[in-house]
Order: sequence, then C-alpha cells, then structure tokens
Amino acid sequence: MAAREAQTPSSGGLPARRGSPTIACMAVTDRRFLRLLALYALGLLALHLAVKWVPAAWANVMYPQALVGPGGRLKPEEWLWGIYPFTYLPAWLRWTAGVGTATLVVWAGFARDLGRVRTVHVPFPHRRWVQAALAALCLPVFYAGRVVHTRWGDAYLLVKGIADPGVHLTYNWQAPLDTLVHTLVFRVGAPLGGWTDALPAYWWVSSLAGAGAVWVLLHLAADIGQTDLQAWALFGLVATLGAMQLFFGYPENYTLISLLILVYLWLAWRFAQGRASLWAPSLALALANGFHPATLVLQPSLWVLAGWVARQKTDRGAQTALRTLVALVAPPVVVGAAVLALMTAGGHGLASFTGAEAPGGGDHRWLVPLAAPSTKWEYYAMFSRGHVMDILNQQWLSMPFTLPLLLLLAIFYRKRMPRDAYSLCLLVAAAGYVLLTWVWNPDYGGQRDWDLFAVAAWPATLLAAYWMIRGLDRDTLARACLIVVPVQALHTAAWVFSNTRPWEWPT
Repeated sequence: MAAREAQTPSSGGLPARRGSPTIACMAVTDRRFLRLLALYALGLLALHLAVKWVPAAWANVMYPQALVGPGGRLKPEEWLWGIYPFTYLPAWLRWTAGVGTATLVVWAGFARDLGRVRTVHVPFPHRRWVQAALAALCLPVFYAGRVVHTRWGDAYLLVKGIADPGVHLTYNWQAPLDTLVHTLVFRVGAPLGGWTDALPAYWWVSSLAGAGAVWVLLHLAADIGQTDLQAWALFGLVATLGAMQLFFGYPENYTLISLLILVYLWLAWRFAQGRASLWAPSLALALANGFHPATLVLQPSLWVLAGWVARQKTDRGAQTALRTLVALVAPPVVVGAAVLALMTAGGHGLASFTGAEAPGGGDHRWLVPLAAPSTKWEYYAMFSRGHVMDILNQQWLSMPFTLPLLLLLAIFYRKRMPRDAYSLCLLVAAAGYVLLTWVWNPDYGGQRDWDLFAVAAWPATLLAAYWMIRGLDRDTLARACLIVVPVQALHTAAWVFSNTRPWEWPT
C-alpha cells in the first residue's frame, strides 16, 4: 500500500516529515483555497444552526406572495427549505454536532500542522468481494432510513395510482420504464406482503438501488484513485451528498436513473481508459433515457467522450468513425423504439405524450418564463429573486459544496486541472444537468420538488472530485476532505432523518 501511495503524480514531491508545520510549507494558492473553503463551510454550518430563528417575514422579500402568502404552497418559516431539515434534529444534537464539526473545519482549514493525522493511512477496499460485502451491508441502512411520507412531487399519485384497481397506473410518459418496474414489483409483492399501496415497492427498489450505487461508487473510486486517499476522497464526496436521500426508500421516479447515471459515468471512465467498449456506457445511458427522459441531457457528454477517443485512433479512419457512430446511435434508438412500442401497446402512444401526459407539469410548459408568470402553475420569472432562491435551496439540499468547490478549483487551480477525455465528459454532463435545473419548468419551484434536479449532483460532484484528486497535492486534498465531507455528511444525515418523521397532508 505504501508503494501505491507513492504513485500519485500530484503528491507535491517528497512527503513532509511527521509533525512538520505543513501549512507553512504550503503554497499561497493552497492556503487561500483551503481558507476560503473553510469559511464557506463555517458559513453553511452557521446557517444550519441559525435557520430555526431566521425571521419568517423574510420569506416575503425573497419569494412571491403566490408561494408564501395565504394559501401558498410554501410555509413562510420554511422558506430556506434547503437548510430547514436540520431543525428536525434535537437541539442538543444540532449544537453538539454543529460545534464539533465547525471545530474540525477550523483545524483543517487554518491549523499550521495536522500532526499525526497526516500519517494515518486507511486502506481503500480494492478487493471485489469486500466492495460487494460493503454494498450489501448498506442495504439495511438505506431501508431503515426510508421515507415514510409521500410529500414530494408525484409520490402520492404514484403510490396510490399503481395500487388503485380503478387506475392501475402502469404506463407513464414522464418515467416509462421506472413506473413499469415499480408496478411489476408491486404486483409481485402485494399478495405476499399484504401491501395496500405501492410504497413498500418503492422502499425496496430504492434501497436495493442504493446498495447498487455504493457498489458502483466503490468500483469507480478504486479505478480512478491513484492512491487510497484519492479513492476515499472521491467516494466520500459523492456518498455524503444530500442527493443520497434518493436511495433511502424514496417513492418517486429518480432512484433508478441515479443508479444508471453512476453506472454510465463509471463505464465512461473505463471506456476512456481503453478497458471497455463504447457500447457499455452507451447502453447504460440509453436505459437511463428509457427510465426518465430528463437524462437525455447527458447524451452530449457521451458523444464528446466518443469523439475524443475516436480522434486518437487515426490509423483506422472511416472504419473507427462508423463503429463509433453505430455504438452511439443504436442503443438509444433501440431502447426508444422499445419504450414507444410498450407505451403504445398499453394505450399510451404518441398522442398521450403530446397531450395529457406531455412533460412540463400542470400547464405542460417546459421552461421558466423569461419575463413574467402567465399561468397559475408558474410562480416567478427566470431572473427573479424567487427563482434564484429556489436554485440556492436546491443546491444546498442536494449538493451543498459541489458548485462552490468547482468555482474555487477553477479560480485557484485552472492550470492544474486535467484536460483529458473523462474530464471533458464530466464537464459537459455536469453543465447540461445543472443548466436543466435553472431553465426547466417553474412548476417545481416552491413545491420543493427537489428530486428531478437532485440528479444533477452525480456528474457535477464527480467532476469536482476528479478535479480535486488530480489537481491538489496530498496534504491539500486531505485537508479539503476534512472540511467538506463531515459538514456534508451532517447535513445529509439531518435531511434523511427528517424524512423518517411522519408528515400529515393538510386538511
């Protein structure tokens, strides 16, 4: 393992001696990066601790009356909904965990010497059976922390519609294969478990997908990380995201596509390294498209990756280009045709897709209006305070450090960032999905229908992790992880806990 640690090209030369004043030896760039990251983390922790006392009247300044006024969809006291779940923890735990984590952040960001912590070496699990065992052990954790309500998005309609004999919800253009899978699981499980609705089906599928996601992340981290620290950094940054809530028995359409996106990004890495065929990531992404059409925004990332790799194979010319084109086009066309045939056979063909089941929420409008809302389902315009506030809440909830990390890395380490095929693939994937969260359907705003947009966390955070492990030296990477991972984990633990509490629909 010691030899493995010595392989990293970003180790910054010889390791410092035990007990040496590492912060003093750091470059000015590293110190500034760490201190700004620590200040952001401390500000985020302060917001978590203070959110219970933030005046509800401020909601009227940040959000339109249609959302926070009488009869609005958003309680004024919960206008910081990306942070508010922290209030579900007992007061003693909030303050103990918050102050303890803040102390760790100050130490990692500002201390001159990390002392013996620098010498700690935790081997990353590289053996396949160990990774499989760890993933399996996560299954009961995901199930134990399962969501017990149907508060979010279309959860109530899905859970009840699948089980209702008068509805028999099976075909749904918003998530064709996802709805079908959960319907089949319900039909098998209902007579065996006495299920009265489809919520247990979603619990089991989501938790199993979570175990699968952990398994994929362990493989991805082991493949990309050139040292154990780098592998743990990538795994820790992704596994503590607020978006992990999707794997805690989540009753909606975004769990299986999250797993498929992680599989796609892992297979994309293997393809970029010459260890897998282009067909592998192309098929994984095509299946994700079939489960939910929002994942179509990831197709450009695969085309960019394939184009980069194809340019390296100049010796085969047109033959390579043709094979690349077939591998890119065939999987989504075949999956798309199969989904269309399935939906048509169920009486939900193209007429349904362009009619009652068209994407875009209640008014079937796709984009946030540029000037002003024009339907009862729209709450604000593109460049309004309400829209910006919803975007901030969304980021805080699902990936609280990802975009600030990307910004700081771009500012301080632009010349060190990897300029390879995989970095470009992640950049295009992240940009596409983050842009979708900004422009898509304002129905989701204010309803805190966070889950569709939470999926953007996977490519964006993997991009941040990839840039970190390739651009930072060992000490700076270790300190950055000590700042980000504990704060993010505390945030996500509170978010998951809040959804294990019952929630009553208003009467």
